[in-house]
Amino acid sequence: MGTHTSIQRPDTSVWMAPNQRAPKGFHSWDFLWVDAGPAAERQVRAFLQEDAPPSEVLITGSCSALIRDIPMGFGMYANEVLDPQKGPHRPQPPRALSLSAVQKALGGAAQAGKFLTTEVPCVTPSHKLESGHGYGAIAVDQDSALVCRPCVEMDVGHAVVRFVLDPAEVDLSPDLPDTAERIQFAARECEIALFTLLAVL
Repeated sequence: MGTHTSIQRPDTSVWMAPNQRAPKGFHSWDFLWVDAGPAAERQVRAFLQEDAPPSEVLITGSCSALIRDIPMGFGMYANEVLDPQKGPHRPQPPRALSLSAVQKALGGAAQAGKFLTTEVPCVTPSHKLESGHGYGAIAVDQDSALVCRPCVEMDVGHAVVRFVLDPAEVDLSPDLPDTAERIQFAARECEIALFTLLAVL
């Protein structure tokens, strides 16, 4: 939030700008597009080291569901993030980004639980369900824990809300012929949910 210079959005990102501004607009949000993986931590740290850093951050994007029957575009709220290097971390959300605020903004379409951050994509149903069972996690992504680190170091309030790109039962293996098309369709569903959330919060 505020007036910051955003890092250029990576060409490989699947998120698209909204076609229209939501009724409330997004003037109170400062968008920072970051690369997936380790680069995200460096980019967010540089952002938070600007002269007037934000007092609160919403970490968002897509994720894979690790439990059954969670639909595409559904909101997943992290009350704990498993960092592959530093262990468990509990985000520090301000009241404006609390679970109840997020659920209200999404019409109840958000579930809280543990997130798993992995270095290797988790794309097959068996891998996702095994990971969910083994770690007690509801979602997996590749950078939530990394982006939380600079927030913790600089005592910035932060919440993690991601949207399901691929349900647990869906296989997004890169060698399948229609994976790219399925990702683009799912990304659009996640985008709609994301901008719905930002327009209301």
